[in-house]
Amino acid sequence: MLIQGGTVVTEKGAARLDVRIVGERVAAVGRLSPKPGEAVLDATDLVVLPGMADVHVHIDDRIGECELADTFQSASEIAVRTGVTTLAGFVTQGSDETLSEAVARCVRRGTGRSHCDFTFHLTPTKWPWDWRELEALVSRGFATFKVYTTYREAGLFTDYERLGEVMARLAELGARLLVHCEDDATLAAVAKSRVEPADARGHAVLRPERAEIVAIEKVLEVTERTGCGVHIVHVSTAEGVALIGGARGRCRVSCETAPHYLLLDDSALAGEGGNRFLCTPPLRAAVTRARLEAAAVAGAFDLYATDHCPFTRQDKDRHRDDFRDVPKGLAGLGALVSLVHEALLKRHGLSLPELATRLAANPAKLLGLYPRKGTIAVGSDADIVILNPGGPERAVVSSLADCHETYPGRTTTLDVRHVLLRGTPVVKDNSLLGGGRPGGVCLAGT
Repeated sequence: MLIQGGTVVTEKGAARLDVRIVGERVAAVGRLSPKPGEAVLDATDLVVLPGMADVHVHIDDRIGECELADTFQSASEIAVRTGVTTLAGFVTQGSDETLSEAVARCVRRGTGRSHCDFTFHLTPTKWPWDWRELEALVSRGFATFKVYTTYREAGLFTDYERLGEVMARLAELGARLLVHCEDDATLAAVAKSRVEPADARGHAVLRPERAEIVAIEKVLEVTERTGCGVHIVHVSTAEGVALIGGARGRCRVSCETAPHYLLLDDSALAGEGGNRFLCTPPLRAAVTRARLEAAAVAGAFDLYATDHCPFTRQDKDRHRDDFRDVPKGLAGLGALVSLVHEALLKRHGLSLPELATRLAANPAKLLGLYPRKGTIAVGSDADIVILNPGGPERAVVSSLADCHETYPGRTTTLDVRHVLLRGTPVVKDNSLLGGGRPGGVCLAGT
């Protein structure tokens, strides 16, 4: 296939170029003429981007007492229809299984059911970690792990001393660590604060900004000492992102934030329906949101990811009279590309190459998949998104599942015309092709 006539976004910028695809890979990029028998896809007046990635999604899993609303099939459908061709979820080791068995369980869930390619970050829960097993998993391509500096009752808590041991060993393996940063001692100190159970704003009282800031400070200290590559997930505080920026010259650190921290604030928690906007970390005050937006415009975040964690309407509303029992998580996957485009390009004039860097190249680098993924270059997988930034206005849709919309009333003019996954057309005019047969694969081990 030859994609001809579009504005192609590559590592060098955006230019009028053509892209030749042979099999699953990009074969040439430049000013090209069709070969005999070659299919031509006319991209005149359209933008040609690398397939994008959401590296932080919770799907087809159970959290606490609730099954998540999105399966692999429904989540991956809204993903590819909006230009996301790679997803990274999470494997959390169960009490009755090895980490390898947990990986196999999660890979089975996605195989034959995902419309886009996928991989996983791994969370071992048994201490000490089985380092021989981890070495084998890293050799298979599972090169990112995740720990939490809180959630003691859920069996996920890692203290800073243990974190140092983990980071030192992962550095030897060449793996990278994702960290959920909320200081457990800080949270414990405010756990008995007086809150009104029916007022969802109490969630922000019990999980203050200080908890994130303290944890980021301590994690950065360990990172600098061990030399491990660390990625701080869902940063929600301006002080936190400033600390990360100041540490970049001393250690290997990157970070992400989610669109809901750039676009929503704690006013969404007020009144009836506030329970529907509960997530962890919580939505912050308007002044913090504004400072995070300014940081985003300045390039402080390496990438954007949704922390997509949708619960059904019934589960989200069941305990609305006591926010402490409401499952914490928001839908966002289907809104990722359109909202980052709205927040940074349309509102602040950032460029299309900037969009591709934060939603394609940098996520692929975090996952260890670059340049196979995340770029339009000779030899890369032909994951291609062709869109019109100025299309007809339509509603932002975060999920196809039965869950509350995180961004009601928001619209987008991004019109996704074509999506190719490893050279195969999978979306045309926002609709699935090929009878809707899932064609995604697990990237680790392939």
